[in-house]
Amino acid sequence: MKKEKQIIALAAYAIAMAFVEAAVVVYLRELYYPNGFLIQTAADIRVIPWEILWVEVWRELATVVMLAAVGFLAFERLKERLWAFIFAFSLWDIGYYLFLYIFLRWPPSLGTTDVYFLIPWALVGPVWFPLLLFAVLGAISLRQLFKSPLLHIQSK
Repeated sequence: MKKEKQIIALAAYAIAMAFVEAAVVVYLRELYYPNGFLIQTAADIRVIPWEILWVEVWRELATVVMLAAVGFLAFERLKERLWAFIFAFSLWDIGYYLFLYIFLRWPPSLGTTDVYFLIPWALVGPVWFPLLLFAVLGAISLRQLFKSPLLHIQSK
């Protein structure tokens, strides 16, 4: 039962992080793209001042650190910690797009172009790609977490 609780807590954290990430993007789009968000290439994000874009890069790095830290705290063995990070990252990314759709009805289609990440540089592509990638990675990581042995022998 302990493992299930760990995974539920990890999922709750990742979903909450997805909400926060989507909220930040809602604010950024309102401030810098009031006439609509249309990204075709990485150059399209240049409307955001460099000082703010730099903060965004650091915010993204902090997000990755927080997801890695929660995976680290959830399990004791390195293998489980890595799978927990992949699971949390996957759920966070899928949740992010779900919340953007709830808040903004964006993306209008899975073929819509988006900025995936600014680290190490602006990565741009269709929305379907990270959704498919992280659905697969999330399912694999969840399966691996459930396959791993229990961490502690519980006394009766």
